[in-house]
Amino acid sequence: MTPTTRLRRSVAAAATAGTCVALIAACTGGTSIGESSGGASPGQTVDGTGPVEGTVRLAYWGSGPRIERTQAVADLFREEHPEVTIEHESADFAPYWERLNVQASSGNMPCVTQTQGRQLNDYTTRDALLPLEPMIESGAIDVSDLPQDVLDTGRGLDGNLYMVPYGAAYDAVVINETLAEEAGVGLPEEGYTWEEFGDYLREAQEGLPEGVKAANLGGGLPNYFIAYVQGTGQALFDGNQIGFDEQVLVDYWRFWDELRQDGVTTTPQQSSEEPDQTEQRYVAQGRVMVDNLPGNALTPAQETLDGLAPGQQLTSAPAPWGEAGQGNALFTSGFSIPANCTNASTAAAFIDFWVNNDDAGQAFASDNGAATNTRHLEQQLDDPELPAEKQHELRLYQDIVDREPESILYPPGYQANFEDTFTRHWESIAFGEASVEEAAHAFYEEVNAALAAESTG
Repeated sequence: MTPTTRLRRSVAAAATAGTCVALIAACTGGTSIGESSGGASPGQTVDGTGPVEGTVRLAYWGSGPRIERTQAVADLFREEHPEVTIEHESADFAPYWERLNVQASSGNMPCVTQTQGRQLNDYTTRDALLPLEPMIESGAIDVSDLPQDVLDTGRGLDGNLYMVPYGAAYDAVVINETLAEEAGVGLPEEGYTWEEFGDYLREAQEGLPEGVKAANLGGGLPNYFIAYVQGTGQALFDGNQIGFDEQVLVDYWRFWDELRQDGVTTTPQQSSEEPDQTEQRYVAQGRVMVDNLPGNALTPAQETLDGLAPGQQLTSAPAPWGEAGQGNALFTSGFSIPANCTNASTAAAFIDFWVNNDDAGQAFASDNGAATNTRHLEQQLDDPELPAEKQHELRLYQDIVDREPESILYPPGYQANFEDTFTRHWESIAFGEASVEEAAHAFYEEVNAALAAESTG
């Protein structure tokens, strides 16, 4: 079964479960464009054709260099369309979503809104975003250079495309190559399994310096678990319910709990004290040999390690394989156009420019995940000045895409109802408050009930 076929079946299952969900206010009841959702301006068509002029608000998360790169792309767009004014709205990741939720509830979302696959259906299920297929069919937005599996990550539960992904992230196993060589284990072989991963960590621990652990405790990291589930061939979700067997979670948590008891990982106390910033995690400090980090975190983590342990080198590898193959999933960021936008033609033109213009691709330089446009990606990889760590990040992304990763349809409320609950129940195991079986059963029931409530709220 191809990933596209699996996606269509997931979409069908989701549709039968019902997709009218409350985000902050009540469901809109299927408000059409031009009604109380904000709608189109007079004469505007939802296919994205029309004049490219006027003002559009551009919303995105990030700070520092990312703001500068985003502004650089906007400036390039305005060179081609001087009659357009772009108003920037940026914030750090968590405040960004808090603000967007308020804007969505009041019908005041910016015309070009940055979204992400894991939160996308918080908005699609209350008709807050425009379907983008009409804009693609009209030629207003060109997605011909985006791999189909990557494009599909922008689909909603109803199968429509609501986000054009421009940056694709993935989670990787980041390894301190220097410590691994000193421990006598080197790097894992291609296609290594979860069982082999555990053996690798146990062997490494015997040869590591005192005070250094083979791995950061990974039981509470949802992204590690997503790779584990995908590797089994089961689905993360089936509509608005968990799609994997409870035993899968039992096996995963037992894997990490046994490593913890064997003294191969950091302690639960150390995990709770670890900095939240990716570039400051223990693997970036040289305190552990292996951790799970976003693939594009390799470069900043290496910069931190260079300052703390000069001479040590980080690298990254795909997640371990399961019986169904490699489990790495893509986590994409992209742009959506809200239903309340009154300048959709200009918003569509901006998205098309961002995704397809070569100068724009060079200016943003895969700052928020690898460029999804395959031409832009090759242009960056061909750049002789591209740092080695960045080139490795992008090559690993290419490898994952070549294996046609399955698209995950995240139900509304995923962040709060799945990820936060996952970490909480793992901690009950790690701190001795519950057995693996008890925690897995409690997680399964709590998450299914919460997701079902989201779908009927």
